[in-house]
This record gives sequence, structure tokens and C-alpha cells, in this order.
Amino acid sequence: MTTAFVLSGGGSLGSIQIGMLLGLAESCIAPDLIVGTSVGAVNGGWLASRADVEGIGMLADLWRSLSREDVFPTRPIVGLLGFLGLRSNLVPSHGLRRLLKGHLFTRRRNDRWARGRAGRR
Repeated sequence: MTTAFVLSGGGSLGSIQIGMLLGLAESCIAPDLIVGTSVGAVNGGWLASRADVEGIGMLADLWRSLSREDVFPTRPIVGLLGFLGLRSNLVPSHGLRRLLKGHLFTRRRNDRWARGRAGRR
């Protein structure tokens, strides 16, 4: 039987997923398949590299250290331009990009885990 973890979106509700993931890891339940939307995709990306109790604990520590401004900085002019259709976004993406590049683990050709390589080619 395949075990799938389906992680929903919902901004800061992604931090709540960590308790569920930790409980599953402590019960030795690991996913064969991970599906995520929005913040669930971010948590799923981490989970794909570190589904053990220690790895999920590291993700919990990361969530506790973040503020909204770290991920979605408020820039009123950018928001207004986005609302008027003059930009493709309401919130700048640099905070989320920095978070992913600095903390997400990715698999390289030599099959070792590399930190801080997400999004680079």
C-alpha cells in the first residue's frame, strides 16, 4: 500500500502541519508520495529531503524563527501596482526565494544532499 502525505496551502497554517508530520515520523510512518500546494509544497519539499524526526524538528525550528516579513515583506507600492495590473504580483518574491535557497535541500547528480542549491541551475 502506498502512503501519501497531502499537504494543503494556507500561509501560516503550514506551521501547523509540522505537528502532524512530527507525530507521523515519531510513529515511523513515512510517505511514499508527497503532494503539496503553496506552503504545503514548501513543507513537502523539506519533507522529501528530511522525513525523519530530526529533520522535521529542524523544520519546526525554522518555522518558529520566521516572521511574516521574512517570507512576505509588505511593500505598499508593489501591492498597489499589482492590484492595478501593472505588476504580476502583490507581494515581492525575494523573501520566499531567499528562504527556499537558504534552507531547502536538493538532490544532486552524485546523489548527495546539497543545502542552499534550490532554484539554481
